[in-house]
Amino acid sequence: MAAWEELGLTLAWLLENRPGAVTSYPDLGSDGGSPPYPIRLAPWAEAVAAELHGRFGDQVDLTVGALPFPPGRALRRPPAAGEPAACLDPAEAAAELDGPAVVRSGHTLRHGLLVRNRARTELAIATNGQVTAVVVDPGTDEVVGGYAGFQILPLIVFRVPPGGTERIPLLIGTASFTGRLGYAVPPGSWGIQVTLQLTPDSDVRNRVPRRTPVLPLTVTA
Repeated sequence: MAAWEELGLTLAWLLENRPGAVTSYPDLGSDGGSPPYPIRLAPWAEAVAAELHGRFGDQVDLTVGALPFPPGRALRRPPAAGEPAACLDPAEAAAELDGPAVVRSGHTLRHGLLVRNRARTELAIATNGQVTAVVVDPGTDEVVGGYAGFQILPLIVFRVPPGGTERIPLLIGTASFTGRLGYAVPPGSWGIQVTLQLTPDSDVRNRVPRRTPVLPLTVTA
C-alpha cells in the first residue's frame, strides 16, 4: 500500500476514534503530495504522535501543539522575538477574568475577559471576535505557553463607554512554547496575560497594544 494511502486511512481512523487529537492534515481527498506530510496534533496528543512517528517515520512532519515531534527537532518557524507591549494604564482601563479560569493540561478553555473603561472617552478594542491569552510563569513573567492553533481574522471591535464594562470572549490554550515543559503546560498554578489592541478615538487603523496584568490560571491533570 502506498504511504499516502496508508496514512490517509490512519488519519481517517484517528479522526473518528480520537476526536480532537489531529488538528491539521493534508486533504484526505487529494493525492497527498510529496512526503513528508505535515500533520498537527493537539498538545495532549503526544501518544498519538508517537504512534504516527513509529509507523511512518520521516514520511510525516509532526507538530504537537506548538513544538515539533519527536523532541529535539528544530522549529520550522521559530517564534518572533520582540519587545512586549506596554502595560495597561490602570487609569485608562482595568481587566479581570469573568470568574475562575480552570483548564486541563493540553486542552483549550473558552472564557471571558471583563474590561472596564476608566477613561472619559469611549474605549475601542480591535479583535478577531475574541482575545487570546498567553500562559506565563507568575514568578518570572516568562511566556511559557498559549494557544497554538489557527484562527480566522475578521475585524470585530468591542466598544466600552466611559465607566462601562464589556465582556470580551477569551481563548486560553495550554500548548507549551518551551521544550523543558514538554508539549503541554503541566498542572499547577500559572498566570495568563492578554494583549489588547486599543484604538484611540475609535480609529481601528491606529492600534496601540497594551498588556493586561497577570491573571490567575489553574491547570489540572
